[in-house]
Amino acid sequence: MSTVIAAVPAPEALAALVDVLAARAASGADATGLAETARRAFAAERPGPLPDHWWLAVPGETYEEAFTVLGLHDRIPVTVRYGLAAQEDDEKDTPEPVHRVFVTPEYAGWRLIYAESPLRETTWWPHDVVERLSAACGKAQVFYQDPFADSVIWAAAEHGALVRGYWRADDPEWTGEPFPWESLPGAAGSEGETADDDDDDDDAEPNASRVTSISAAAAGLSVDPAAITAETPVRGHGWLALTAPGAGHDGFEGAPEL
Repeated sequence: MSTVIAAVPAPEALAALVDVLAARAASGADATGLAETARRAFAAERPGPLPDHWWLAVPGETYEEAFTVLGLHDRIPVTVRYGLAAQEDDEKDTPEPVHRVFVTPEYAGWRLIYAESPLRETTWWPHDVVERLSAACGKAQVFYQDPFADSVIWAAAEHGALVRGYWRADDPEWTGEPFPWESLPGAAGSEGETADDDDDDDDAEPNASRVTSISAAAAGLSVDPAAITAETPVRGHGWLALTAPGAGHDGFEGAPEL
């Protein structure tokens, strides 16, 4: 897979973004100038590290199905900077809450989905999300870490069923059998793989492994966003979508820059 540097959206997609930018700008905004500014912004993008606290991952070949499964609408193409900034102020009321969801370009064959508020609402049933996504996309994963509460979740589903998961809040919980790339208790761990401080290998669950960090799990399952570099293969551009149809991309507190 080769690295594609320029990923300028198709004219019709770019026009949708320009409409949003023009509506946000002062009256008399120059649509032609906005379109050229957007083209330059997309062409200048380079892959680099992304946030690694909470995200979903789906295969690049089937990611389009995720929009339907997650109930996303009215998507517009956005740069990575724009999409990530939109997560900082991702909610507005119309009068019901509407959220912005960012789907990244394809990195090493995977699209990552950042949905700050919608994902927070699934804290107690993250497996349901990836099972539904995998039923449509073939595979799906969820990753979460809270450094303040020392909570970690990573899980992988295939074709509608959970195949592997790790959940640590108080006591660690494992689901499914280890993947071949996971180091098992008693074996030397590779970089990024650790055993829980309060768990001796001798007392580990039968299906436990030493992969308890989301970075190690993401690297084994798909792609670790914190490890993305200029050398990471990338295709396409990002999308910003809404959790309600016809709600409009205006009215959010944040006004991201291209």
